[in-house]
Amino acid sequence: MPQPRRFHPLLLSPSFQFVDMLGWRLETADRVDIPVSFNPGSNSMVADLQELPTTVRSASWVAPASYLGDKVSSYGGYLTYQAKSFGLPGDMVLLEKKPDVQLTGQHLSIIYEEANTPRPDRLHHGRVQVVEGNFRHASSRAPVSREELMTVLSRLADVRIQGLHFTETQRLTLGEVGLEEASDTGSGRIAHAVEMCACPPAYAGDSCQGCSPGYYRDHKGLYTGRCVPCNCNGHSNRCQDGSGICINCQHNTAGEHCERCQEGYYGNAIHGSCRACPCPHTNSFATGCVVNGGNVRCSCKAGYTGTQCERCAPGYFGNPQKFGGSCQPCNCNSNGQLGSCDPLTGDCINQEPKDSSPAEECDDCDSCVVTLLNDLAAMGEQLRLVKSQLQGLGVSAGLLEQMRHVETQAKDLRNQLHNYRSAISNHGSKLEGLERELSDLNREFETLQEKAQVNSRKAQTLHNNVNRATQSAKELDVKIKNVIRNVHILLKQISGTDGEGNNVPSGDFSTEWAEAQRMMTELRNRNFEKHLREAEADRRESQLLLNRIKTWQKIHQVENSGLADSIRASLNEYEAKLSDLRAALQKAAARAKQATGLNQENERALGAIQRQMKEINSLQSDFTKYLATAESSLLQTNIALQLMEKSQKEYEKSAANLNEARQELSDKVRELSVSAGKTSLVEKAEKHAQSLQELAKQLEEIKRNASGDELVRCAVDAATAYENILNAIRAAEDAANRAASASESALQTVIKEDLPRKAKTLSSNSDKLLNEAKITQKKLQQEVRPALSNLQQTLNMVTAQKEVVDTNLTTLRDGLHGIQRGDTDAMISSAKSMVRKASDITDEVLDGLNPIQTDVERIKDTYGSTQNEDFQKALTDADNSVNKLTNKLPDLWRKIENINQQLLPLGNISDNMDRIRELIQQARDAASKVAVPMRFNGKSGVEVRLPNDLEDLKGYTSLSLFLQRPNSRENGGTENMFVMYLGNKDASRDYIGMAVVDGQLTCVYNLGNREAELQVDQILTESETQEAVMDRVKFQRIYQFARLNYTKGATSSKPEAPGVYDMDGRNSNTLLNLDPENVVFYVGGYPPDFKLPSRLDFPPYKGCIELDDLNENVLSLYNFKKTFNLNTTEVEPCRRRKEESDKNYFEGTGYARVPTQPHAPIPTFAQTIQTTVDRGLLFFAENQDHFISLNIEDGKLMVRYKLNSEPPKERGVGDIINNGRDHSIQIKIGKFQNRMWINADSQNTIIEGEVFDFSTYYLGGIPIAIRERFNISTPAFRGCMKNLKKTSGVVRLNDTVGVTKKCSEDWKLVRSASFSRGGQLSFINLGLPLTDHLQASFGFQTFQPSGMLLNHQTRTSSLQVTLEDGHIELSTRDSSGPIFKSPQTYMDGLLHYVSVISDNSGLRLLIDDQPLRNNQRLKRISGSEQSLRLGGSNFEGCISNVFVQRLSLSPEVLDLANNSFKRDVSLGGCNLNKPPFLMLLKGSTRFNKTRTFHINQLLQDTPVASSRSMKASQDACSPLPRMQANHGALRFGDIPTSHLLFKLPQELLKSRSQFAVDVQTTSSRGLVFHTGTKNSFMALYLSKGHLVFALGTERKKLRLKSKEKCNDGKWHTVVFGHDGEKGRLVVDGLKVREGSLPGNSTISITAPVYLGSSPSGKPKTFPTNSFVGCLKNFQLDSKPLDTPSSSSGVSSCLGGLLEKGIYFSEEGGHVILAHSVLLGPEFKLVFSIRPRSLTGILIHIGSQPGKHLCVYMEAGKVTASMENGAGGISTSVTPKQSLCDGQWHSVAVTIKQHFLHLELDTDSSFTAGQMPFPPASTQEPLHLGGVPADLTTLTLPVWKSFFGCLRNVHVNHIPVPVTEALEVQGPVSLNGCPDQ
Repeated sequence: MPQPRRFHPLLLSPSFQFVDMLGWRLETADRVDIPVSFNPGSNSMVADLQELPTTVRSASWVAPASYLGDKVSSYGGYLTYQAKSFGLPGDMVLLEKKPDVQLTGQHLSIIYEEANTPRPDRLHHGRVQVVEGNFRHASSRAPVSREELMTVLSRLADVRIQGLHFTETQRLTLGEVGLEEASDTGSGRIAHAVEMCACPPAYAGDSCQGCSPGYYRDHKGLYTGRCVPCNCNGHSNRCQDGSGICINCQHNTAGEHCERCQEGYYGNAIHGSCRACPCPHTNSFATGCVVNGGNVRCSCKAGYTGTQCERCAPGYFGNPQKFGGSCQPCNCNSNGQLGSCDPLTGDCINQEPKDSSPAEECDDCDSCVVTLLNDLAAMGEQLRLVKSQLQGLGVSAGLLEQMRHVETQAKDLRNQLHNYRSAISNHGSKLEGLERELSDLNREFETLQEKAQVNSRKAQTLHNNVNRATQSAKELDVKIKNVIRNVHILLKQISGTDGEGNNVPSGDFSTEWAEAQRMMTELRNRNFEKHLREAEADRRESQLLLNRIKTWQKIHQVENSGLADSIRASLNEYEAKLSDLRAALQKAAARAKQATGLNQENERALGAIQRQMKEINSLQSDFTKYLATAESSLLQTNIALQLMEKSQKEYEKSAANLNEARQELSDKVRELSVSAGKTSLVEKAEKHAQSLQELAKQLEEIKRNASGDELVRCAVDAATAYENILNAIRAAEDAANRAASASESALQTVIKEDLPRKAKTLSSNSDKLLNEAKITQKKLQQEVRPALSNLQQTLNMVTAQKEVVDTNLTTLRDGLHGIQRGDTDAMISSAKSMVRKASDITDEVLDGLNPIQTDVERIKDTYGSTQNEDFQKALTDADNSVNKLTNKLPDLWRKIENINQQLLPLGNISDNMDRIRELIQQARDAASKVAVPMRFNGKSGVEVRLPNDLEDLKGYTSLSLFLQRPNSRENGGTENMFVMYLGNKDASRDYIGMAVVDGQLTCVYNLGNREAELQVDQILTESETQEAVMDRVKFQRIYQFARLNYTKGATSSKPEAPGVYDMDGRNSNTLLNLDPENVVFYVGGYPPDFKLPSRLDFPPYKGCIELDDLNENVLSLYNFKKTFNLNTTEVEPCRRRKEESDKNYFEGTGYARVPTQPHAPIPTFAQTIQTTVDRGLLFFAENQDHFISLNIEDGKLMVRYKLNSEPPKERGVGDIINNGRDHSIQIKIGKFQNRMWINADSQNTIIEGEVFDFSTYYLGGIPIAIRERFNISTPAFRGCMKNLKKTSGVVRLNDTVGVTKKCSEDWKLVRSASFSRGGQLSFINLGLPLTDHLQASFGFQTFQPSGMLLNHQTRTSSLQVTLEDGHIELSTRDSSGPIFKSPQTYMDGLLHYVSVISDNSGLRLLIDDQPLRNNQRLKRISGSEQSLRLGGSNFEGCISNVFVQRLSLSPEVLDLANNSFKRDVSLGGCNLNKPPFLMLLKGSTRFNKTRTFHINQLLQDTPVASSRSMKASQDACSPLPRMQANHGALRFGDIPTSHLLFKLPQELLKSRSQFAVDVQTTSSRGLVFHTGTKNSFMALYLSKGHLVFALGTERKKLRLKSKEKCNDGKWHTVVFGHDGEKGRLVVDGLKVREGSLPGNSTISITAPVYLGSSPSGKPKTFPTNSFVGCLKNFQLDSKPLDTPSSSSGVSSCLGGLLEKGIYFSEEGGHVILAHSVLLGPEFKLVFSIRPRSLTGILIHIGSQPGKHLCVYMEAGKVTASMENGAGGISTSVTPKQSLCDGQWHSVAVTIKQHFLHLELDTDSSFTAGQMPFPPASTQEPLHLGGVPADLTTLTLPVWKSFFGCLRNVHVNHIPVPVTEALEVQGPVSLNGCPDQ
């Protein structure tokens, strides 16, 4: 350490004593951690040692990092602490004495031993002054010098305080560990021992213990070593101590000394700069590049190719030249290889799905083969075109000779190409061999180089050690000589002379003699022989090691020289091979040039052929001029004109008669076309959704890459991307709204105007008109063309052709007359809507015929004298006119088709809207995670987007942010600035605001009637903007009270202790009322038209601001609505120091998606969690319909899983884990053992079964689609996760939603709870109340009219707030009735706030800040502890933001996790609110009741099932919050033959029918729909996960298959039907498949319609059994079919997870089991129920008259009735509490010794009677849930079917398999019961 030039004492302030108890650990001597917890009340750490093994005899408290580092300024200060050992003093024995304090640093350990011994079960105060006299070396117990102590303090690495002093210690505590530090601003005693040195340039620190920037510590020499300059080539001013390796290289450089350019950059890092490789632009997709002038040669990354990596390599797609673009692998194969796809879009080439046998396995060809095949295909097409052109030509001899020459040249070219390819192949193989050899040589050379470097470093280290040892020996020798010289001088002084022989004055030599003797004794006692021997041994070993290294170096030097020679020879050989290769390439180039020449010759030959083809075509055109006769054309045209004139007159007459109908149709068609024209908006919404997806991915990538010095650039990119996202969001929402409006308008038009029927009429009439026009055209072509062909021979043949033309025209005339008579009349009567369009087409026909007549007359007049070219032109014009005529009629058909397209369901528009909303939420979540300070310039500002839940901010507001001011030269001396405003746009109303006044932070809030203000007494920190040091501000408001925590320099390495400031608003109001429509959150600045409150009216902020959180939700300035004078893409954000953490906070709104290896032998997943919630989803993995879900239920771990076809199962794992402590969870899957282990805090649970493979798993939650697919209602996890691991190593969470990379200090705070009916939460020992003031406040939500809300008690007083018939009442212990009763009711499910305040002015009750006053005062509150109880009685709902004023604590919200008693209460969230994961789909149609239409009168006479079992329940239970069901959906497949039968009237089954149904399934095969017979049928079924629609008639079949698989567990809308011979399949509205039956076959349906399995005859190729899944919204021609004639094995489609049992729905049903029983004199029946109604038959045994046993419920009473032929007896049990509590209840019926015994849970009843049973001889059927309607022999008081769940049926102690049903009637599910 360098010598200081001067120093002066500092002031040591006793108040500046550093205390930080968080993070202290307790370790055993074996370095094993002992669990500890923090007690905030006593500011101490607590460790429970009762479970500690008795073998542990030592444990030490270990300090956190805040006590470590540079502590030189603590020299001379005191280290103080308080410790206590709890236990029974009589049993506690003092252990062996160990050091009380141990300090470690710079490889030195020093200890302090206190003289006083701690006493058992007593608080011990430890205090030690940090000076050298109090410490000794830990190893030798030798005294410590000042230099050694300063060395330790300069880099203090470990501080330990002895913890375990006694045996039988039950608990240890450590608190108030304080370490004094000196400060030049202190006001305490003077620290004389602390020095302030003026250091040399290379050193820094009070005692020059640190290195200045640009220097690093070289550990050579004494003590801490010396500071030497960093060698970073000017690119960094930081480097590692000891090694000198540069840290954080700037200017795009890399390397240990920033000596090279970063990957993707080029240049000279040592003497110049590094620039980004232009590969292709600034998007560097290269690992390096070489730039020579204007030439750039890039080394591309995998997937890129081109000289500048400007395009994607084969097997990849994308656009690298686009900003943000990249190349992705083609996803066109399932075998792991790269498939062929479009290089820009990624669309797969030739990958159409097709049926193949399971044994077929095909591999994709590589890109070269695909390219070759494409070229060959193109050449084949061109050759076929040439062949078709050459066919029919007269071939001359010259032409044949030319063709032979071309053929010969083509053969030569092919041979040369074959030779060229073979040569290239040979050279390629040689080149590959050479490359392999070169790579092997490079690897060997690198290995040798590494070994040489390692050996060199070892030798250098040895050399340094020898030098240090030599230097130490020399220094020791000098010291010994000095000692000897001093001894001689001393002896001479004793003898009376000084060192030069002069006499010295006599004096008192006794003292000096004694001192000399003491020194001599000490010298004699010091034994240096051991050190000498050690030094000699070290020297000998060093010499031997040096000799071995020299020998080894010589040996390997020879080896290296030989190896270098061999490498040199190999390189020469390689150069020779390269020369050969260069020559071969030159030959190949010559061959290629020759091939190019041949290609050019072939091209010239081909051009000549094409020119000849043109000449031949010209000759052919000349020939066709003579193929027409003007006279026959004129006659034909005149006759056609006469006929069309007659038709025109008749059409005009018809048009006049039907003008009114035509006008009506015109208006309706115009309206429909307007509605149909809006379909493009749907496509626009889809495009915006895709654009939004890309932008969200871009933002996610920017967020992932944000680290270190890239932070500034990433923040700018994030801001730019977020602005684009906002624009895309607005455009997408606007387009989606327009699309929804258009679709609604179109649907209303279709329904209102009955356009399907009219469209059918239009289609039918247009078909007829089109067919007639085609016949006319055909006949015209048949007659005109032969006549024209005869013109080539002679003009005289024209006369001969007249007779043929006349005959044909007669036929044409008859056809036209037929059109205008009967067919025309039928067409007019059936198609009024076609009149106007037909008239328009007729006009266009006439307009088209007029030019024909004119042209033909001109041809006739000029035939003899006109040139051939003119004649050809006239014929061409006539032909064009005819084509125009024939093209008009098909245009009408296309218009009808467009109308039909609009009649299809718009399908997944709602799905697209939901995807847009989910993308919006993901984008906003990503923007909220941008934790980067924003820089404001004194003119700018932002409006931040607030959370949706503003009601929560009313009673409690917690806002945390960071502030920084630029230093004075940047700031310009600004002292008064606006910081933030959160409130209404009308600033005279409620708000919270902050401003800087005179350089100090001021906080103001207003709750409506007055302002409260507080100013911090510290100056806001000023710092450089590039390395900003920021102050942390945390504002917390609970009702009218507030607290401000201010931490100065919070982001620095040494933050000051936080200052706490309490505020009392003295407001009569308690709530912050924010209007959702007018609330604003301005930060940094405000719009010019906004009027600030007077206390905040200052100029905008200048400096840096970073938002931290708002009510435990992460908040970012980059999640803004708008900005003011701020361009976030140009203004560079501030940078500040941030601490890295491996903790991840899950907010309870999202999830983390983690990829994993799907085929690992033993997949393992581990994480450590902390949480305080009662429910949450931790881990989820799925594959098809199988899943594993690890959840928290009621504070305990619960695993739910489905590993096979059985229903889902569940098991409990471990104990309570929601106590806020660390809990380690590990999941291990044994593929070969078919077993899964779940370990929670060393408690192991084993699950047997074959576990499926999965490539992705989720932590903390799952996406919406998976929730819907598996019907999962468990909320997302809220809490902290760390130590995330998987099979391949540590998990880094990159793909997340609602996850933050840190855990805030308030995340454990629980402010809300959900109460089930009768639930209760109690708190005791809440502290002493104020003597003259009492306040208790809370918020609540409920739908129940009555219940207890709050009960507050002390020893002398009590008050309670209750809800009675919806009114809030306040009463006390002394009041005979309620003191207050609210006039309004509050059972609307909304959040309401209640405050009870008692002070000198009296008692008042505030409900939503509306006061009820009373002069009555509560009794004087005594000094006893307060207690509180929330909930109770019949209350059911939520309570949040509880506050009770206490004497000892500042006002703060009550943490509900610190309760003393909890029953039927779920902490953390409100079940009445919409779960956060459903808020993504706000307004989604998926969660709204669908619109239904009643079927027409045609279905009223259809037979229906018996309605006796369908009667509505009068005594049904109230619905449970957690129960979910898919409204109107039915489940198929519980039994293979499950189906619904619809007997439809024939009027509905027309020649054109269209069915629609919503399908949800995970099965790959099964029948969905069927109607018809084997010879004529229509079916919809699943094949390999694809939906297949089949039509068949008369051995002709049509099969349409969906492109995508539909067995993904999601709902899909399927529309299918036929129109004559045509079939159509539409999946989700946008994926259309169409086809026609061969020939002109049509299909007509007459048989019943089946959903599910079909018992009627069907082809063998169809699946036999029903599919497994759910159906809903079954429609025929847009009319619902919701009344089946019969059903079998169909039940309600249940939501949520299922548990074992049978579910009987509310519609009624029953099950007859295949297992029959013997009903005898000794009989026992046991089962469990969870009812949803209080009346119904549970189990009935028997079908014979007079002999049966029936167990039923009637109005909540359970009864067992028995008849044996001679009479009957019954017994009943009325439960004490209602059975509608969502719990399972056990029912047991026993018949024994003439007694009938009924037991319900713990209640029982007996009835005795004479029941002489005959010997049991016949088996009796077992009915569950009800009895058949034909069982008329029974006389029961209850016939209603059971509604609820039933399971665990045992007869005579033998379980009955309930899934083996003989018969299932009604909607009953054997597959499982819903989890409540």
